[in-house]
Amino acid sequence: MQREDRQFVDAFARGLAILEALSREQRPLNNGELSRATGLPPSTVSRLTHTAMALGYLRFSQSKRAYELTPKNLTLGYPVLAGMTLLDRARPLLKQLSEETGETVGLVIRDGLHVTFVEVVQGSELVAVRLATGGRLPIAVSAAGIAILAAMPDRDRRILATRVRAHLAKRGGNVETFNAKLVEATELGICFIRDAWRRGIGGIAMGLENNGEMAAITIPIATGSVSEMDMHGRLADALRATIDLLRGTAGGAHSVQTGTPSEARRRSH
Repeated sequence: MQREDRQFVDAFARGLAILEALSREQRPLNNGELSRATGLPPSTVSRLTHTAMALGYLRFSQSKRAYELTPKNLTLGYPVLAGMTLLDRARPLLKQLSEETGETVGLVIRDGLHVTFVEVVQGSELVAVRLATGGRLPIAVSAAGIAILAAMPDRDRRILATRVRAHLAKRGGNVETFNAKLVEATELGICFIRDAWRRGIGGIAMGLENNGEMAAITIPIATGSVSEMDMHGRLADALRATIDLLRGTAGGAHSVQTGTPSEARRRSH
């Protein structure tokens, strides 16, 4: 479409058209499908998808041979978060978990080789770790990142773990510690981290899959105030119960719709 506005940047509009088409269709699209959806020439679409991938806004699904949006798009605005059904289901459970434990609680999604906090409920304890929605941490040193890896299918886990190790090694990180924590989290179904990201900070996390997207609930803790026994006992029990409730809300009419983490633990016994 011809525009008389000299301030209008056609290249920017075309790039947004690609993202809008993927958001509208809610499924991966290849270059041909994107060309038909946007009315842009195939050669233009090819350059735009290449650029969007380089910037981290798109990724190419090898299994579907098509492009899909990445969590990085969430950084463009909070309204994107409002449409996440997982977030809607998780909000009251995060609040309950934080109130029961006194600790900060977060919902985290994978963002390339990092994880991003899409919801944070601040803890009531004076020593509770303070985090912000939108904060990012490397997968290799975060309980949430390792928990997400541990919850992935074997093949996907191996591929991503290889990339994480390479990224960690380039920055002089401790690959052996990462490997050990990943094995432990895969075996236990829950990840425990102490003093990996920053001295004095640790975390507990469990991963889950939501419509093909990996996420995790995490409880960051101050290691000077929360013992390993408390992490593996009281906090881990509360987190497991919350994950059970969250998974239940995705199950339909027979799912668990109400109840606190402590009530869920009593029912399980």
